[in-house]
Amino acid sequence: MKKNFNKVLLSAFTIMILLSLIGSVSVTAVETPDQTIDVEGDAIQTQLQSNVRTMFRFRERTRLTICANIGLELDINCEALRIGDKDVIIEVEGDGDLRMTMTCTREEAQLGLMNGSLHRLRNRNTYRYLEGVCIAMKSTANCNCECKCDPDCKCVCDCECKCDPECTCPCDCDCNCESECSCVCDCQCKCDPVCNCECDCQCKCNPECKCDSECPYNGTFLKARLRIRETNQNRLGQWAYYDNENEEWVTVPTINHDGYLTAETSVLSTWTLLVPEETTSVVLGTVAIASVSAIGILAITVVYLKKRH
Repeated sequence: MKKNFNKVLLSAFTIMILLSLIGSVSVTAVETPDQTIDVEGDAIQTQLQSNVRTMFRFRERTRLTICANIGLELDINCEALRIGDKDVIIEVEGDGDLRMTMTCTREEAQLGLMNGSLHRLRNRNTYRYLEGVCIAMKSTANCNCECKCDPDCKCVCDCECKCDPECTCPCDCDCNCESECSCVCDCQCKCDPVCNCECDCQCKCNPECKCDSECPYNGTFLKARLRIRETNQNRLGQWAYYDNENEEWVTVPTINHDGYLTAETSVLSTWTLLVPEETTSVVLGTVAIASVSAIGILAITVVYLKKRH
């Protein structure tokens, strides 16, 4: 009798465990970071080489892994104490080295993004913000570009004075090579004071004059792939960005890839994960049903054992 009781009890607990695992997702290993940088504070400025996958671990909580096909100069701010345990991956593509800023926060009150807040989007569906992390991405061009002209660069000034037919006016012109690698012609007509003369001048650069521009991190952002670790709470969520022009959130197609909710975009903005409102109700309903079912199984087991006894 005791053995039968143990078998039935073991079966009941097995069923309970299976019910609790309904909706869980198996996670496949993703590519391992090439390097991990522990950040004790909330900010870091660094440079990353192309195709080097780097994980930044802020305050031993929030993990932000970044990889790009080009060189990156990064300025990252992350309020890890508020965000907590999150695993986010951002893969960037550009046509040249980039300078980018990334700001990770738990909430963005100015954008209406507060914990549990509801958002009705242009597709007329309602979403709830539950993820507790949003990422603002910007690409900042290097504004300190300097154009250096060859010292031997010579500019030729082609000037002509247009005067009254009775007047003869010589044109006195000087050409200067400016720092922007363009030639400026400063021409004046020397004529009789009674003559009405205008100087028509064009400044031409020597075709052999070459100017090199030293502008690091002047590439163009092309697209990014965003990933965040999937959980039972967010598994039906969708990545969304804030449309500043229309002042609204816009969702993008999101798939599950290797245990991460993944989306691709060519938009630099503030990004987060939004969960369809009906999904939150379904999740709560599933948990309630699973709990009731487990209690029912235990009750049936107890009744069965009493009858057998």
